[in-house]
Amino acid sequence: MAEDMVANGVASAGDNDQSGENFFESDQSGGDDRVAELKKKIEAVERERDELVNENAERKEQIKKLSLEIDDLRSDEAEMRKKMGEMEREVELSQESRKAAEVIAARAADLETEVARLQHDSISEMTAAQDARAESDELRKSLGDKESRLEYLEKEVEGLKQAKTESEVKVRDLEKKIGVLEKKEVEERSKRIRIEEELREKVEEKEREIQGFKQKIEELEKVVAGNGSELENWVKEKKDLEEALRESEDKARSMELNIVQLRKEASEAENVIRSLKEKAIGAVNGALNGIDSEVKGLKGMKLQWPVVAAGSTGAIAAAAAVVYVFYGKRSLSSDSH
Repeated sequence: MAEDMVANGVASAGDNDQSGENFFESDQSGGDDRVAELKKKIEAVERERDELVNENAERKEQIKKLSLEIDDLRSDEAEMRKKMGEMEREVELSQESRKAAEVIAARAADLETEVARLQHDSISEMTAAQDARAESDELRKSLGDKESRLEYLEKEVEGLKQAKTESEVKVRDLEKKIGVLEKKEVEERSKRIRIEEELREKVEEKEREIQGFKQKIEELEKVVAGNGSELENWVKEKKDLEEALRESEDKARSMELNIVQLRKEASEAENVIRSLKEKAIGAVNGALNGIDSEVKGLKGMKLQWPVVAAGSTGAIAAAAAVVYVFYGKRSLSSDSH
């Protein structure tokens, strides 16, 4: 029985070691089940220890009784030997008395052997009880460590949930700001197209004026050819018209250059806005990937949300500055024309 208890204790220790190795791989609900299982094992070990202690006390009581019985038998043997000596002196010992003495001696030897065996069993059971007590203490300590670890993991999960919530709020803010930038980009493109159309209409109007001036010059040349008396006045008017024509052509060329410059600036503004948009989207994707890694890793991961927010805010501010500068240049160009 003692060997079975020791074997059970070794098996329990092996199970507990295996459970300890698998504990850190379980989730929160598995941790609760494992804690309950460890508590049940501790209670079973403590009950087994109490049973061993009770059995040990019973064995000690039995050993005590056997020792008293041996002492009684030894006293009886001494008395019988005394009587046998007296009978030897008086009469010859009978065969039955010798057999009785031999039986008593054999019984005493058997009792001594039984006492030795019981003492050995008692020592083994005491050792098993001490081992069970040590195992119970170790399991109790392991349970405390695992409960502390479970509390730490629960706090980590709460922190990650809070960080995820904050990141979702920041992502929504970034999406709103990106939407505003896209809306401004569409408005800017519409205004640029409208300005180009207005400038194109002005250029066409100037070209029509130039064509009208050329026709007037041709008419004046014809009139000059037909009317020599007013030649000087017509020449002067011709020069004035030619000067006005040159000014119109210069203005037309200036408008064309302004159109080219506006297109170039609009293209640069679109490139800058596109770059800022890509940076903002990259920041959002990076933030989402960081949240994914933290939720899966569960340990030692801290998201640098202030840095991401600062980078995104800087990108948005730069985009706003570029759009403002572009609007200012366009307004100045429109006013000058």
